[in-house]
Amino acid sequence: MNVRKKISTALKVLFILIMIICATGFTKECTKGALNGIYFCAEVLVPSIFPFMVISVFVVKSGISAMLGKYLDKITTALFGLSGKCGMVILLSVIGGYPVGARGLTQLYEQGELDKNSAKKAAYFAVGAGPGFLLSFVGVRLLNSFEVGACILTSQVISVIILGMANKYIFREKRTYNSKNELKNKYSSLTDAVVESTVSATYGILEMCGMVVAFSAVGNVIRSLIENDVIGKYVDVLLEVTTACSTLAKGRNILMIAFSVGFAGICVHFQIFQALKNIRINKAVFFLYRIIQGLITALFTYIFIRAFGVTLPVFSSVQDTELSLSSSVLGSGLLVLCGVCFLYSIKKNKYGGN
Repeated sequence: MNVRKKISTALKVLFILIMIICATGFTKECTKGALNGIYFCAEVLVPSIFPFMVISVFVVKSGISAMLGKYLDKITTALFGLSGKCGMVILLSVIGGYPVGARGLTQLYEQGELDKNSAKKAAYFAVGAGPGFLLSFVGVRLLNSFEVGACILTSQVISVIILGMANKYIFREKRTYNSKNELKNKYSSLTDAVVESTVSATYGILEMCGMVVAFSAVGNVIRSLIENDVIGKYVDVLLEVTTACSTLAKGRNILMIAFSVGFAGICVHFQIFQALKNIRINKAVFFLYRIIQGLITALFTYIFIRAFGVTLPVFSSVQDTELSLSSSVLGSGLLVLCGVCFLYSIKKNKYGGN
């Protein structure tokens, strides 16, 4: 057994032990966290994400992505160095929700319309929360401000575009084509495409909700053991984005919410890894992309809030947070460190799965 397999086995055992401890030793905290996860799924995630998951599969199964790809090819090639068939998936990734882009790319790859290198290349940046989550839940419900939600949404779209454009120059492998698969490719009829996309999205939403409930339960147990509230918030940001946004909104910490949205949380990372299991992206590179996306999203959120004078009923604490983040030497050092690690990781593992 090599080192990688040993580490993988150790992590699996550790995960099982954590779940057993949470379920038996912290029943009350675990139950409360699980119930919170169920609430988020029913009230926020399913209504805002499920329709777009259906659409993302439908546009591939029905052949719409191939049809529109002819018109989008020049744009996506110029911006991202990718086939026009990725255009609809990239668009859906920023308006549909976190797993939507990954599921769409997987469908393109399995249909033979996208080679593995291009699918990996797009998977690193086609990640984002949808308008339903950012405008309705984060903006209106949590922060009581549609404008702040719009600032975060716009910043996220910009971060996706910036990362996609950077990808074009970082990963210079030429596009290849699965010509053998393309010759055999047959698109589904309207009826079949609707049924197949709905079934696929249903499985996907169940996987997503299961992950959210599990991470919410474990996260609530961890929070109960941490006395320091600041550290607890960082744990939320690391683990699960919905819980993180809810916690951070109590202190009107807009920039940390924006970072959390860009970073997405390990719960979302796992969902995307599952959706991309046949493509096998480099998980370390993906993680670094999410850190950079979080920083870019927070930066542009700050710029838009200052430029347009967006305010909240309690905004002074947000301003204090903004100033400390924008002038922090530690924050700048971490940004540089992330960039160095990012470039080193790419040099060592171009596209390779881990």
